[in-house]
Amino acid sequence: MLRTGLSWGERVVYWLIILGLVALLFLYRRATLPVAIFVNGNPIAWVSNHRLANRVIELAKKELKERHGEDADFAESVEFGSLPIPSGMTLSSPAEAAKILLAKVTPARWAWSIKVNGKVVAALKSKEEANQALELVKAQFTPANVTLVKPPSFKEKVEVQREKLAATEILADAETAAQKIIGGLEPPQYHIVKAGEVAIRIARRYSLTLQQLQQLNPNKNLDRLKVGDRLLIKRGKPLVTVVCVYQVVNKETVPYKVERRFAPKLPGGALVTQRRGKEGLKEVVFEITAENLLEVQRRVVKEQVLREPVTEVILVGGGLR
Repeated sequence: MLRTGLSWGERVVYWLIILGLVALLFLYRRATLPVAIFVNGNPIAWVSNHRLANRVIELAKKELKERHGEDADFAESVEFGSLPIPSGMTLSSPAEAAKILLAKVTPARWAWSIKVNGKVVAALKSKEEANQALELVKAQFTPANVTLVKPPSFKEKVEVQREKLAATEILADAETAAQKIIGGLEPPQYHIVKAGEVAIRIARRYSLTLQQLQQLNPNKNLDRLKVGDRLLIKRGKPLVTVVCVYQVVNKETVPYKVERRFAPKLPGGALVTQRRGKEGLKEVVFEITAENLLEVQRRVVKEQVLREPVTEVILVGGGLR
């Protein structure tokens, strides 16, 4: 009896052979395709095979490290893969492709970034320098000679993170980073006191009242300015808000009361001071909340009378004139 078709087993073998041939054809085709170097997904050069593509990246990284240090890397994503070469393009040697690659990438290094609300505002080589910069910023906006209730803090979300950044973004030292954060969009303006200058004239020069100048410089005694003193005459717009909660102790006078006593033996309408009043003295402790040295809240946390006031006694005559 003659068979009219293939058996089930023969069909499976037949299709396996076909799939194998297709796979071999695909691999052969892929192996013979040139290899493109990609920067952020865009092809920038072609070499003949994967081995040479690896060599291109090795040469580019070597050059990058020689220029910018051993921890230098590409800021962009650099990959390679098989891709037909467009018409008009030619294959490059590894040295040529490495040169093209270096022209398309930005040198990057691992550094410690300072982020404010998720945005990088400064970067330094070490975590210690980044934290030092933040402490310098806090110190700039912390009043001197006060008792802090708690350490200064930032109103915004401030983080220090290690990440790969463009080499040009990494600052030289903590002081430079601190000044960048303090300066922000607009740096503060200062006046350097010269010989013969007094506070009231300095204030008028910048269209300020003496009270406004004192508010800008709460740690300065405006009555005792010295040559070379630096006075803040206009607040800048820093990238952060330093919140300080501190206490100050003030001595305040306590007004005396006046007591009138009827004196029938004195002529009617006569007023005689029997005892002069004296003001008392009290010590008041204020808790102040300031943001970048600008007071936003003040409350009394303690009062203590140091000297009781003396009531003034006035005798009022009620007798016959």
